[in-house]
Amino acid sequence: MRGGMLFYDREGERRDSEQLPQCGRGGAMNYFVGVDLGGTVVKASLFDEHGVQVATAGSRTPLVSDEIGQAERDIEDTRVRTYQVIRDAIERSGVSATRIVALAPTGHGKGLYTVRRDRSAGIGIVSTDTRSHEVAGRIRSAPDFGAEIYAKTFQPYWPAHTAPILAWLKAARPEVYGEIGTILWAKDLVRWFLTDRVAAETTDISGSGLWNNTTHRVDDRILRRLEIAQIRDAIPVVLSSLDRAGEVTTTAARATGLAAGTPVFAGLFDVNACALATGLVRSDELSATIGTWSISSCVGADLSRAIDADYPYVIQAHAVAGQQLVHEASPTSAGNLEWFVAHLLPDIAVDDRFAYCNRVVAETPDTDVTFFPFLFGSDSEARATGTLWGLRAGTDRDRIIRAVYEGIVFQHVRHMNRLLQVVDAPRVVRCAGGATRSEVWMQLFADALAVPVSVSPATELGTLGAAICAAVGVGAFGGFSDAIESMTSIRETYQPRADQSARLAAKQVRFDAAVEAMHPIWATHA
Repeated sequence: MRGGMLFYDREGERRDSEQLPQCGRGGAMNYFVGVDLGGTVVKASLFDEHGVQVATAGSRTPLVSDEIGQAERDIEDTRVRTYQVIRDAIERSGVSATRIVALAPTGHGKGLYTVRRDRSAGIGIVSTDTRSHEVAGRIRSAPDFGAEIYAKTFQPYWPAHTAPILAWLKAARPEVYGEIGTILWAKDLVRWFLTDRVAAETTDISGSGLWNNTTHRVDDRILRRLEIAQIRDAIPVVLSSLDRAGEVTTTAARATGLAAGTPVFAGLFDVNACALATGLVRSDELSATIGTWSISSCVGADLSRAIDADYPYVIQAHAVAGQQLVHEASPTSAGNLEWFVAHLLPDIAVDDRFAYCNRVVAETPDTDVTFFPFLFGSDSEARATGTLWGLRAGTDRDRIIRAVYEGIVFQHVRHMNRLLQVVDAPRVVRCAGGATRSEVWMQLFADALAVPVSVSPATELGTLGAAICAAVGVGAFGGFSDAIESMTSIRETYQPRADQSARLAAKQVRFDAAVEAMHPIWATHA
């Protein structure tokens, strides 16, 4: 057992501590740090060579939302918080910095972070920002969008995509656009903080709308088409996930407690990181990330069914050589619950609110209320709003809380069902994200998906995926397969209950129909 818990391998077989391999030079354990800059929080975690999460620390990064659709963060404030969470994690672990042999970052995809021409921090636009929705809509509605843009990028151009954000920024904030010296993505920003070197990386840039996923390079014709050709010089060198991208500088070492010279690897997009951390390696498995975004994904060497489909799937590079990742996503997940508990549970102590919600859902087996988790828009209509449907005079708060949990699940199932049009039915869904801490929520996912749902013993799957990347990059393992075998396991698998699956399937049909019916209303009345 580790930490008083039973652990299981990826196939669900028990792994006792005496079965674990000996790791580290001379019997001493090596450690790896993963840093995750998500949509609302920056986290750092230490893992050993068995994937045991030794310590973690996090800090919420304030968002600037002074106008409708705005979601920005201050880059220098984020630097300070990133340094501090790394220091806090190391101090909590009690591990000597000399035993930390490598680090890699991960973070939310899309969005835009810039470094000015004078090397100072520029603007930081988070992926939940929707101000480019009109620009993105014009691009998507062009008659030749499918043949000239999607067929090359494999990106449906949401407001979150970097390409329409840049086009919007040029038109709406020309003075900010004109200052851009380098463009980065979230985890590239972390790497810049630590190494003082700017670089992009394949798993992120391949999902930006700037990258041609058939030629595997920036597409200059698309830049010209979007009238942002001048940004070409601001795109830095593009690394692969396992490339050594630099070393921890003396300045960063003093601020973080890391040893100067510690290798920093390029890292990966957080969806790819969660895929690694959940042990997603088989074509008959799917992954669901339940965080700020609702994300369903699969990986494989041949995704031609998704590429050839009429529907515009999001397809981009995976960290594992020769594989691609296809995912369905929208900002419709646990961030909605966070908003709910922050604004509508004033009588519950702050630290008790999530436990309170879990208890309420467990004690409330059904609800007539439907919640549409679109507080931050949806994948198909950026102007969609969070909506409660079915409120009556006798509705109480408990039924509303149950509806919030169910609505987030229903949106995940919508994404999963789209994937199932181009991939085979899974034998298991591997879940990541903060919601995996809730047993009642995980059981609800299993029931709604009608498929077993497994969760990892690690609570921070993004940082674990980054740590796996660092471990492979530094040579602690022969490749991703070996690292996944050693560093991932299953805490628990939730089995679907047939009666609940049938009940939720009927509610899912009603949810899907209502979403389709409401899209034109949201579009014209938002």
